[in-house]
Amino acid sequence: MNKRILSLLAVVAVLMAMFAFTTTASAYYRVYSACPNGKPLNIREGPGKDYAVIGSYSYGAEIYVIGETYPGWLQLNDYGFVQASMTTSYNPGPYVPPTPRPQPQPKATTESSLNKVFDTARTVKPYIITLKATQKSKNRANVRWAPLKNATLLHSYDAGTEMKVIAELDKWYQVEDLETGEVGFVNTAYVEK
Repeated sequence: MNKRILSLLAVVAVLMAMFAFTTTASAYYRVYSACPNGKPLNIREGPGKDYAVIGSYSYGAEIYVIGETYPGWLQLNDYGFVQASMTTSYNPGPYVPPTPRPQPQPKATTESSLNKVFDTARTVKPYIITLKATQKSKNRANVRWAPLKNATLLHSYDAGTEMKVIAELDKWYQVEDLETGEVGFVNTAYVEK
């Protein structure tokens, strides 16, 4: 009788071990590449933008990941890491570029203000800056279509976003978005020194 119980316990233990191995071996889930600009999602050697790019996924591609092993980065089931904010849990379908917004024309009253600002413009060898934000700006840095505080807002960026400076003006930088190529102006108060 004891031999039968021991044999039964051994079989149960083997089955439990096999079940545990099966569930841990398939502990991954699926996400989809969804860069907001429709560009490919970079696969990096490690969890950060400082690591080398070793491949990419096209927009909407199915990606199998182990999980978010580092804050903001998903570890791939195979090898490498992708930025979590550039993925979605549902298939986004084909990329549809946003409809371009019409550029508003400056009013006559602001033309003289713009001319004064543009008179201070200096062309520079392009360089990279990092945007910062304040509590007053709700932790966002605004890029506008013209170097005026009341000019139309093109985009609001998170603090820490890198931009390329292509010209310097009095209290303004003309910048280019590294991801989209969009050009606008940011006040120097929102740039880390």
